[in-house]
Amino acid sequence: MVMKGRSKIKTLMIFPKIFKGEHVKYKKAVTILTGKDILVKFDKPTALQIDGETVLGVTEYHAVSGKIAEVKREVA
Repeated sequence: MVMKGRSKIKTLMIFPKIFKGEHVKYKKAVTILTGKDILVKFDKPTALQIDGETVLGVTEYHAVSGKIAEVKREVA
């Protein structure tokens, strides 16, 4: 799921709906992507929520179906 172009208030309104699957109703704000091999690269270190855990300083995220996701972080 990718959430884009929304104010902090709108994000706070939509985000809790993830837990009941209701976030998919917000077509302008939410894009659902699927795939067997997904690589996401960020132009600056980013905080992510991965399986309910916050991971800071992420520069790259690689998810392959059936495997544990690989996360690359900025080295301090």
